[in-house]
Amino acid sequence: MGLPYPNVAVTMLVVDLARLLRRRFEAALADLDTGLTAGEARTLFYVWRHPGQRQAALAEIMFVEPMTLVGYLDSLGKAGLIKRCPDPRDKRANLIELTPEADPLLERIGGALQSVRAKALEEVPDEEKQVLESLLQTMKDSLLSDAFPGKQK
Repeated sequence: MGLPYPNVAVTMLVVDLARLLRRRFEAALADLDTGLTAGEARTLFYVWRHPGQRQAALAEIMFVEPMTLVGYLDSLGKAGLIKRCPDPRDKRANLIELTPEADPLLERIGGALQSVRAKALEEVPDEEKQVLESLLQTMKDSLLSDAFPGKQK
């Protein structure tokens, strides 16, 4: 007598989807020849969305280990795309800002993200796209509220 299969289809579907989206994004980045890894491009995007954050706060927002983020920031700093500025409230901490050189690259990365999104959603009816996004955000919020009380989107 075997155990019944657990009903985890949605969970595995989301895990598989995340991997496929990442693979497509990496391929799109390679086609752009940005010289950035997917992690560095993601970091650049998050610095744009959350400017002036401390490194530790940015790592938390991105759900990466602080040491992983330091490697990305070091690479982006050497490329002249971000700068670390002393936090006026705490001289031991750095705030992360974009440099003007990041703008054209962010535009190209945004285009790659849009291309991947368009491919992923090409067969989803327009009226269901907003519903899908809302449901995925609700799932994310539920997981965040459990694992990180007080954490928002």
